Amino acid sequence: MLNLTPMKTLYESPLPPMCLTDYDAMSKFLNSGAQRCKTSGRNFDLFLDWVIHALLSSLTADSASRIFLPKTKTAPFELDALLPISTLPSSGRKRVQLRETHLIAPVWNNTDLGLALEAFYDSGFQDVKIDHPFGGAYIEELKLAIIDSPSDVDLLHVLRTWHRGSISLESYSLRKLAPLLSTDGENWYLQQNGQELTEPVLEPRMAALYNCALRRYGC
Repeated sequence: MLNLTPMKTLYESPLPPMCLTDYDAMSKFLNSGAQRCKTSGRNFDLFLDWVIHALLSSLTADSASRIFLPKTKTAPFELDALLPISTLPSSGRKRVQLRETHLIAPVWNNTDLGLALEAFYDSGFQDVKIDHPFGGAYIEELKLAIIDSPSDVDLLHVLRTWHRGSISLESYSLRKLAPLLSTDGENWYLQQNGQELTEPVLEPRMAALYNCALRRYGC
């Protein structure tokens, strides 16, 4: 039987999980890096690229984490719980090659994932161009696909693992999102119809990633 480490001791574990990312601590690291680059003349993009890579790696790796939770704690994933953009205008649908993307597609049903793995094996590891549209978003500058469709999410995760498949997603540019969405690490601020709406940040890694990406791509 697994002896799970209590959350309070995770800070002292050999590899503290990125899910405990502290937004303020990461901001402090980046601000310090910006000052160092200003003094030395180095390109600050080096710092931003490293943080963006670390956050994307952590978020995408957690796509499979829900299947390891007790059954009573699993539930479908919703895009706005991670990044509240479903009510914001997109640039239209885009065909996305899964092998070229970072994929956040949280699988949560053990049975469906098992069936998807078996079907993929039986197909001979076939490449698949899926025509029906998926719910979620594609962030162009980050090459990040976030999937929140209740069905076939398991198949997408399996296809991406073996560098197969393509899907159609609503595409968003950070340059167009920047005037409409901002965050201070604790809340998201959405500009809609002349009003500012506030939503709590549920995933600090996503807030940090969003702000790093805005800085990196000059948005």
